[in-house]
This record gives sequence, C-alpha cells and structure tokens, in this order.
Amino acid sequence: MIGAIKGLALRALTAPPLYAALHARALRGNPVTILCYHTLRPQAETLDAWVALGVDDFRAQISMLRKHYDIVSLDAARAPATGGRRRAALTFDDGEIGLYSHLLPLIRAENLPVTIYVATAQIETGKAYWFDRVMNALQEDTPRQITLAGHGSWQIGPERGKARWAQINLVLEALKQAPTQDRDTLADAVVAQVTDSAAGFTPLQPMTLAQLQGLAAHPCVTIGAHSHGHELLDQLSLDQARDSAVRSRKLLQDWTGQPVDHFAYPNGNHTAALGAMLKTCGFQTATILDDRLAHDDADAMALPRISVGRYDRLARIKLRLCGI
Repeated sequence: MIGAIKGLALRALTAPPLYAALHARALRGNPVTILCYHTLRPQAETLDAWVALGVDDFRAQISMLRKHYDIVSLDAARAPATGGRRRAALTFDDGEIGLYSHLLPLIRAENLPVTIYVATAQIETGKAYWFDRVMNALQEDTPRQITLAGHGSWQIGPERGKARWAQINLVLEALKQAPTQDRDTLADAVVAQVTDSAAGFTPLQPMTLAQLQGLAAHPCVTIGAHSHGHELLDQLSLDQARDSAVRSRKLLQDWTGQPVDHFAYPNGNHTAALGAMLKTCGFQTATILDDRLAHDDADAMALPRISVGRYDRLARIKLRLCGI
C-alpha cells in the first residue's frame, strides 16, 4: 500500500506542468548539477549492488538529462555562466573495470564528458577493495548467515534485487565503523563464510593500469583522485589523509601524464580541515555526497553531488534534480 502511494506521488510530481515548475524553481540562480555514479554493468547481469548501474538505465538517464542540460566537464560546469542551457557534470568514483568495459564505449559514441575519480591502491596491486570483495561474495543464491564477532550478524538472501542489496549494505556499513586497518581482514572473514561461487555477473574489480591509461587518453575524460586506499579520511589523522591524497595524485599524474586537480572524498566523508589540507596540496575542487545542487556560494572543497545507483528509478532521479 505504501509503495503504491509513493508511486502515485512520483508520477504526480514528475508530470508536466508541475515538474516543469519544480525544476525551474530548483534551478534559479543557475546552480551546477553534479551527478555521482560508480560503475556500469550490462542491464541483464545479476549483480545485486547499488554501485553497478545498468547500461540501458544509464543511457536513459543521459537522454533525459540532455533534454534539460548541457552535459559538460567539471571544469566547464564551474566556469562562470554565460547564458544558455543549464549545466550538468557526470562523475564516477573508484576506478572499477566497468568504466573501461562499458562506460568508455558510451563516451566514444556519445562524446560524453565525464570525471573519473580513481582510488589508486587497487590499480597498483590489482586487488579489489574490501567493499567490492564483500559485494562479490554475497551474491550467491543460497541464503547465508554472516557473523563477525563484535560487529554483528546478518541474514543474506534468499531475496534478490533491491532487498538483497539492503542486506548487503548493512554488512558494508558495519565494516565502515571498524578501524581502517581491520577492514581487509573482516572482508576476508565474510568471504570465508561463503561456500558457493555466484554466477551470472562479472565480479567487481579494478581496472588494470593499461585500461586506466586507455580511459584517461580519451579527450572527454578528466581524471581525479579518490585517495590511495579508499580510506575514510575523517577517520585518519590529517597527516595520514594528506599522504593518501598526495600519493594518489602523484601516481595518477605519473600514470596518465595529465594534471590531477580534482578530488572526491571516499564515501563522502569530509571535514573543513580536510578541505583546507587538500587545497594546500594543490587540488582545485573536492566533491562530497550530499544530494544537493552546487550553487555559486558552494565551497569548492566540498561540492555537493547527487548520487545515482542501480535501484534509482528515472522518476526519483528527476525529483532529486529538483532537490526533492
């Protein structure tokens, strides 16, 4: 019943002329719309992970955006407005292989400007980060009870789709509360409790260095830093956070031969002190996750982005573009 009511509300709010009025009101002052994605997968692939958006859904979103916005680079989006249409910037976090396999062909076909924020340790080592390993492991069809002493116990399955993702996300959120140095070990403990190998999807994994370089070589692609180890920077000392940010920037510049001026805080975790530190390191912007538009008075070291994932319906995204 609640779902039906929500569906009716979505349809009402996104139907013209009401949506046109809501959208025009939200865009007063000509704010910049910055969207945050993670990676792409084939539409039919069975991967219950919010970060893995279906390619067809992404195409539909691009088509919808282009009716109302010019999709531009992050640098162009932040330049002073000179009239014309509204501006939207597309950003992708982490550096997962789907960006090379599925996003790059769309960039080429659509002449699509994007900013890719890369966390560099996984590129350097070839080992997926702890959160991707957990998501990969918890895709099996067999229902599973996952227990981590001192952290919790979770039932995974038998549901699929959004319900499965909600279960997996509880595990991920619990591990984010654990000390940084413990997360890899805890992720390994989760994987060890899974006995069946899930099929029907490509495991979440980093791009290779060659793939990153191929992606970065496209003129529509801007490479940004996303820390070295995808640490939650507000849980580190300022010196540790600086080391991670500087290391990621240097590696990316060495690997791609391009300047790296933009940063995205892993998980969106940020503080004013972190922003000031990144500015002294030479970054021009840093982005967070706040589901808001970036107005002229937005802090360049804490630019808000609207998050989009696998289970976000087009109507819901349209309302987020209005700040609803």
